[in-house]
Amino acid sequence: MCKGVEEDVNPFRASEGSEGFVSCELCSTRASLYCLADDAYLCRNCDQSVHGANCLALRHVRCLLCKTCQNPTERYVLGISVEVTLPTILTWEEYQPCINSNAKRKGSTLTMKIPFLLL
Repeated sequence: MCKGVEEDVNPFRASEGSEGFVSCELCSTRASLYCLADDAYLCRNCDQSVHGANCLALRHVRCLLCKTCQNPTERYVLGISVEVTLPTILTWEEYQPCINSNAKRKGSTLTMKIPFLLL
């Protein structure tokens, strides 16, 4: 893991180019984001041309890659260039220490909801 808030492992890691970095699938320069819907690593220029092509492509949520290790980050691009940070989803085991002890005593139940993004 590099410096910052990047993920530990990149499950979508593409084959690295000869320079040791993930390359854009259209122009072979260094990729800066990953589109899960297209299953493609793209640089900013190619991303703008691909995802600016029509209203359906504009709905794709793309994950920005770390500039150091190229693992996915918690930052995403929506539309042509709107950047957002989505929260990390905790497992129940990670969430339990955060529960207020008063809520436990009163018998109330807390349910975790998985955030989603609707475009």
